Amino acid sequence: MEKRIRQALSDRFDADVAQSSDLENLGGHASLRIYWRIVLPASLKAPRGEHTLMAMVMPLGGDALKSDEGGDGVTPTELPFLNVQRYFIRLGLPVPAVEHVDMNIGVVLLEDLGQEMFENAYLAAPEQQVPLYKEAIDLLIKFQTSVQATADHDCVAWTKEFDQKLLRWELDHYREWGLDAHYGADHVGSDLKALEGEFDRIVAALLGAPQTLVLRDYQSRNIMRKDSRWVLIDFQDALRGPFIYDLVALLRDSYIELAPSTVHELVQYYVDAGAKAGLGWCSETDVHRLFHLQTLQRKLKDAGRFIFIDQVKGNPAFLPYYRPSIAYVKNALSNLPDFESLTLLLKKLEPAFD
Repeated sequence: MEKRIRQALSDRFDADVAQSSDLENLGGHASLRIYWRIVLPASLKAPRGEHTLMAMVMPLGGDALKSDEGGDGVTPTELPFLNVQRYFIRLGLPVPAVEHVDMNIGVVLLEDLGQEMFENAYLAAPEQQVPLYKEAIDLLIKFQTSVQATADHDCVAWTKEFDQKLLRWELDHYREWGLDAHYGADHVGSDLKALEGEFDRIVAALLGAPQTLVLRDYQSRNIMRKDSRWVLIDFQDALRGPFIYDLVALLRDSYIELAPSTVHELVQYYVDAGAKAGLGWCSETDVHRLFHLQTLQRKLKDAGRFIFIDQVKGNPAFLPYYRPSIAYVKNALSNLPDFESLTLLLKKLEPAFD
């Protein structure tokens, strides 16, 4: 992998720069992409005057253009990250600059945004959580107003959507991995039909919500701060979906647990700020209800995904977030009395529910 990065550096700069640069493997979390920090020679006239870059390295022999998160659409002819990044640049959204691309060796050189994720900022000053989250919500509103104003169907994100098939696939992912693979084959048993009926109700409600482009994983480890500005870093799986999806990803984060009262306050902030910015869907009653419905869908999927990552990809690092995900589901259901039948089902089927 180092050899490939040095080849990309040689092509972007020269062989001397490639050999004298220092490389640090930063890993890839749940992704197949591996990230490396590059420290360039001090003597180099570096891009933006910065002597560090990031290398995004993809596995060779796989399909780097395909998402493992599901979603049909036009088959991309280039890396979705690059396609979506160009669109966001045109919209004036904060994303890292691309310095060099060589898909033959699976390496993309990117602007280095530093080391401060939103999660770091929160952990350093948890007493400032509400102002911090309001900043992230403001960025989300800027994103939503920008894509609403300038939809571009040449962008691969606009060719995919959270349709009935994908929303159900994610819920079935929980049933397959969070229940059957986790607790034993055919754990759901005779309750399968009832569970599928509940899944269909959730999906129908979400499909009835206003749709827009969603980032899909807008959470505390995918927002970084550089020079006092928050920057989006994980957008290659963006697609059309329920407007509420990204707000749920942010406020029902697997890595930061907010008090229910804080979540309610921040959802209301989104309603008020979004309405002021011209987002027509910001009706108070509808947004709060859809927030809880989307939480059911998103956090059940997350729970199943954590078991999948452990059992299929051999990475147990996300298992501690399984129970908190189910706790989010339980809280959402407490705000949805018309889904009492799902509450009773999960009490029966999901040991983590209680």
